[in-house]
Amino acid sequence: MKRFEGKGAVVTGAGRGIGRATAECFAEEGAGVVLFGWHADVLEEVAQAIRAAGGKCEVVVGDVSKRADVQRAVAACSERFGSHDYMVANAGIADFVPFLEGSDESWEQQIGIDLKGTWLSVQESARQMVKEGHGGAIVVVSSTNAYQPEQEGVFYNTSKSGQVAIMHTAAMELGKLGIRVNGIAPGIINTRLSWFVIQDPVQSKVFLDRTPLGRFAEPIEMAKPILYMCSEDASYMSGALMVVDGAYSVGLPVPGQLDVPLVPGGVR
Repeated sequence: MKRFEGKGAVVTGAGRGIGRATAECFAEEGAGVVLFGWHADVLEEVAQAIRAAGGKCEVVVGDVSKRADVQRAVAACSERFGSHDYMVANAGIADFVPFLEGSDESWEQQIGIDLKGTWLSVQESARQMVKEGHGGAIVVVSSTNAYQPEQEGVFYNTSKSGQVAIMHTAAMELGKLGIRVNGIAPGIINTRLSWFVIQDPVQSKVFLDRTPLGRFAEPIEMAKPILYMCSEDASYMSGALMVVDGAYSVGLPVPGQLDVPLVPGGVR
């Protein structure tokens, strides 16, 4: 028996990176998965891969910062797969600019997608779980930026800190309803959000020098902890922020061991 056989999951930002890996893992373990995002062609590509491997999925195109779109995704999960059991609030963007140059437009877009989108995803998911009467599990994909801010990342840092606050508050209020809410704080993952670091020879060396495991993570290495938090193996786990960063954020290396100056970091 697969761990998530007969269950329904929604993964936001499912077209690429952590979202895609999580959706594929859910499908591989028996869940029906709603792939929610705003790029139809990218989502269809993921859907084709899942179906070719024998998995079940549904594509919902929409904007995670719009309540009606999130409601459509959650409803599609229940209608297509019989229940809505899991939500992975993963959708996110990153806009890095010097503090004095940040614009209202950039703030509103970043906070809208990353923070409001998380709130709507958690709230609408929980409402459906309560309506169906069976509880469930929700995972918020935050970042080490939530507690270790990065220069020129005021929008991203703020949204990631706020996501943790949403997760903690939801865990306190929803536990009595049988809904567990947890979060994951990835370090630097080999996704589009981190390419500007990974592809830069100087920046990448700085980050790798600060990462005891000595490499950047792959999306699948975040997907597996996310599925663990949704599984019965984590049945008493709620309100927790799981840091998965190769020990990047536990401390600083000896400066003399670095060939280049330290810079703040922690992008996902």
